[in-house]
Formats: sequence, structure tokens, C-alpha cells
Amino acid sequence: MSTNIKFTPTFVQTKNVRAFDTMMQGLLIGRGSLGEGDERLGCVFGRAGRGKTRTVQTWAAKNACVYIETISVWSELDFLQKLCQELGIRQIPGRRGRCFDLIIEKMTLSGMPLFIDEIERFGQKFLEIIRDLVKITGGVVVLIGEEELPHLMKQNRRIWSRTYQAMEFEPVSQSDVLAYVTQCTGLAMSKEATEVMHKASGGDLRIVRRDTINLAHAASNLRRTGEVDGELARIACKQGLQG
Repeated sequence: MSTNIKFTPTFVQTKNVRAFDTMMQGLLIGRGSLGEGDERLGCVFGRAGRGKTRTVQTWAAKNACVYIETISVWSELDFLQKLCQELGIRQIPGRRGRCFDLIIEKMTLSGMPLFIDEIERFGQKFLEIIRDLVKITGGVVVLIGEEELPHLMKQNRRIWSRTYQAMEFEPVSQSDVLAYVTQCTGLAMSKEATEVMHKASGGDLRIVRRDTINLAHAASNLRRTGEVDGELARIACKQGLQG
């Protein structure tokens, strides 16, 4: 094996990615079989760092869907105008009502699923707007957020009763770590090395990524050509903690 080992960013099919794909298939099938305007909402939640945003962005891009990430300073008008922009509406109105009408028209015609990230930061502020969009268009809307999102949605019965699928992004598994390192670096991992990196990650995919980059550098610098052992994995994780 060459000692010039590089980290190549790769979208890895973790268990969460596979579960998300299954959820989306259920929502899209439901769109064709459920009653008009009913049960079109999806909810994706979990602790930060587990790959929610990257998974949703990748799926949305691959399937020509609309994805927006909210910004804390937004007003309701800002939110609606951003939706207009992402839906391809060229002349964006300055009034909420007109924005809403154009969004309804575009969603109805396109049928594109809509993903809205970090919606929980606004509390109940935007949920009624989203409920109306779902009710009127019968479109698929998926809300993405952290652990408090389903609790927020349950407080609004009209929102929760329309939520067809809710999925929690779980901590990354040892098999996820093994797949990630192997696919991004080409390195073979021992069982001990996988366990070391999994424990150090605390279930956080961002930490796995950081430690994998460090692992590639360490393997190159130390000219390790065989299977990654526990010692090298500990070196990589320690570098991550120091950084």
C-alpha cells in the first residue's frame, strides 16, 4: 500500500442515510395514496453532528427538491421570500399574502418535496404557515431539527396529526465508522481501531470525519502500510482532541 494516503470526502451510506431514504419513499408513496391534503409532513430530528443536514441536502440535490436552512433573524416575510426564491419564483413580492399565494401555486404545479432545516429555532412561529402549505397543496414537507423538534410539533395538534413519518438520527455505529474510514481513505481497519474511533466519536459523525482526516495524515507520516491498529487510531483521535 502507498504511504501517500489521502482523505477523499465521500457520502457514505450509513444506517441513518438508509433509514432516511426509506422514510422518503414512504412519504412519496403516501402522496399518491392518502387523502388530499392529509399526512404529508415528515420530521427528521436528532442531536447535532449525526449527519442530518448533509443527508437531506444530498437527497434533495439528487432528486431535484427544494432545501432551505433557516436563519435566526428571519421574519415571516423573510421566510416566505426565501421559499419563493428557492422555488424559482423570479419576481418576489414584498407582502406575505402574495408570497404565500405564489408558493402555493408553485408547490401545486411542481409537486417537489420541500425540506426546511432548523425550523425549531422559531418555536410555533412558522408551523402554522407550514401547516397551511401542506393542507392546501397536499405537498410533501419535511422538517429537520434537533431533539426538541418533535416535542414542538406535538404541541400543535394540527401539525402533529399531519405528520406521516418521524425519524430520529441515531448515533453512528461501529459499522458506520468502518465504512466511513474505508470509503474515504482506503485504509483497512482492525476491530480494535474501529472500536477506538467509535468510542472517541461519541456517536458524532463530524468527529468521525475529523478523526478520519487525522488518521490519513498519521498513516502517511508514519508510513503505515498495513491494517490500522488501535495505536494508530488512538494517535489520530488524540490529535483531534488537541485541535
